[in-house]
Amino acid sequence: MEHDSDGTLDFLRFQTEPDAQSYFGEVDYFLKDGIHIQEYGDQIPYYRFLKKHKSHLEQYYPYFYGIHLKEENLEADSYFFLDFNTASRGKIPWTYRDTLKNEYASIGIITYKIIFYEGNLELSSISKLQEMIRNDYEEYKEGLIRLLAQSSGDIKIDDDDERIDAVVLNALKNFKRLGWMDLDQDYFEPRTSFNRINSVYEKQIKDIDQIIANYQ
Repeated sequence: MEHDSDGTLDFLRFQTEPDAQSYFGEVDYFLKDGIHIQEYGDQIPYYRFLKKHKSHLEQYYPYFYGIHLKEENLEADSYFFLDFNTASRGKIPWTYRDTLKNEYASIGIITYKIIFYEGNLELSSISKLQEMIRNDYEEYKEGLIRLLAQSSGDIKIDDDDERIDAVVLNALKNFKRLGWMDLDQDYFEPRTSFNRINSVYEKQIKDIDQIIANYQ
């Protein structure tokens, strides 16, 4: 590990930059809370800070926390996040970072498939998405409910469409918190970082219909 002449780890030099005083504390908190940061809206200054100090921060997080800062690209856009999908899970306490609940991951997989695999790129209504999920899996509704029930433990086999809709809405709210989506009443729009679902669950997205059918 390289040190400067005064004994300071070289990659810590970013903390002496003026923009570190303005942004690093919040950026660090957001990343540890599972939020994905991109050049969009009020995240723009945080994204630019990460972009500027990327090489140092890529050393900072493994050294102090045993976890990696990642930048993923989708066409011309990119986003930053801490990769919690590692064997060691790092040194960041569970109370200081969020994980994606299984039932939300299931809804994310289905939503990503509907929008990007099935070509519904103009879909922006939450109620329409809820309707499409119910209609697309009408034949396998019991399987869908069983899948969500096993994922969360909160949904009973005899729950109705309103409960499925509630899980979808709560999942979208969680995606908003993670920086994956914009939400406003009945409107939703995936951000570039929603592609994280595809990065982690690509095989499950392709197989989700069969997975649900197997729960039938």
